[in-house]
Amino acid sequence: MKKHTWILVVVLMLAAAGCSVRIDLGGATATPVPSPSPLPPAPTALPTALPNPTALPPTPTQAPLGLNSVLIYLIAPEDNGKSGMLVGCGDSAVPVSVAIEPTLGVLRAAYSELFKLYGKQYYGQSGLMNALYASNLSIESLAVENGTARVALKGSISLGGVCDTPRVEAQLRLTALQFSTVQDVFITLNGVPLKDALSLK
Repeated sequence: MKKHTWILVVVLMLAAAGCSVRIDLGGATATPVPSPSPLPPAPTALPTALPNPTALPPTPTQAPLGLNSVLIYLIAPEDNGKSGMLVGCGDSAVPVSVAIEPTLGVLRAAYSELFKLYGKQYYGQSGLMNALYASNLSIESLAVENGTARVALKGSISLGGVCDTPRVEAQLRLTALQFSTVQDVFITLNGVPLKDALSLK
């Protein structure tokens, strides 16, 4: 067998074994070259979706601003307790709902609405009477402690007769007792207990 033919056979055998071959024709030799190492596998693809972020706590709802209406008490003369609580000379103390700006200070708001009726003897066309219409009153201080509303008023009370005394007392007391946090009321006028102030009229 010729030399070149023998070299060709060797090359083919090495190639079949998976080896690379470097041929030096000048020296008529074939030197096997080690095959390159296989490439490492491609990295696993990153997830396309990011994990869910930690859920934020829900935004707290705004605290309520308070009631938007209160009751004031007026008098139905000679109603004999048919329309409300029986008071005075056979009269009734009747609750009337009044709209106010939303507030948590509902006790103060109720008295303020009642005192706004200064100078008005009757409440619109309702036939209800305001026994406090000639009394110029304002709030000096008020607080609710252990279920008792302590209301300090200042100003003057003017009565139209003996029947006005229980009417005025009912209007002032019931306006505070409408609230569930109030079980009793202690009212003063210019530092004097209301009962004493009314007895002097």
